[in-house]
Amino acid sequence: MAIVEVSIVPIGLPTTSLSPYVARALAILQKSRLQYELTAMGTIITGDLDDIWPVLRRMHEGCFTTGEVARVLTQIKVDDRRDREASPTQKVASVLDKLASPEDQ
Repeated sequence: MAIVEVSIVPIGLPTTSLSPYVARALAILQKSRLQYELTAMGTIITGDLDDIWPVLRRMHEGCFTTGEVARVLTQIKVDDRRDREASPTQKVASVLDKLASPEDQ
C-alpha cells in the first residue's frame, strides 16, 4: 500500500484563492473511494498505486474543466513501502514517540 501526497496548483488565475480548484479535485477523489486526508498544503491519499494513478490524473485534469486555466502545476510524492504496511497515522505516531523519548534516539 502506498501513501501519496498531491498538491495541485492552477497557474495564471485572476485571484489568489485556490479553494474552488481544491474542492473540484477533492470531489473527484471522493468518487474514487480511496482513503485521503486534506491538509492545508496538499492531500494525502492511501491505497494501491494502480488505483491512485488514474485518480491523480483526473484530479489534475479537473483544473482545466472551467476553461479559466491554461497551466497546472501538480506535485506528487509517493511513499511506496513494501516491507510492511504503513499509514499516515503510523508515520506521525512514530515521530511523536521518538520526540517523547529523545534518550532512545
